[in-house]
Amino acid sequence: MTIPEQDAQRDWHFRQLKWALQALATAGSAQQALFPEQAVSADDLAFAFAHWATVIRDVYADDLPAGQMDALDAIETKLATMSRDGAEFDLELWTETALRSSDHWSEIRTLAANGLEAFGWSIDSARAAAADRGAAAVR
Repeated sequence: MTIPEQDAQRDWHFRQLKWALQALATAGSAQQALFPEQAVSADDLAFAFAHWATVIRDVYADDLPAGQMDALDAIETKLATMSRDGAEFDLELWTETALRSSDHWSEIRTLAANGLEAFGWSIDSARAAAADRGAAAVR
């Protein structure tokens, strides 16, 4: 792979992480605006974040300052406590209602906003990011 191809791939990976963080930061009532063609579940949001955070960590860890790594770790830790193997698991946490109203998801939104800040990204551009993605579903 050439340097320009590597740079383009790196940019794309970081855009995907940015989008996943923006989606988590706006999860809840604003979330539907990001996906007008498809309802996206809490599972979809968590999976997208986990996937792109893993890609970034595995491929670009040497490029990430401690604050960025810490921000990713904080979200991963909170999602892990909410998941099936976590101490705070409750199937109700993974519903559309919980996504809008749960204290756990409120904390995820705060952690995601902190992550965006750590990377120097704006939460306000979430709708623009959805448009750039063609309002496609999280994958």
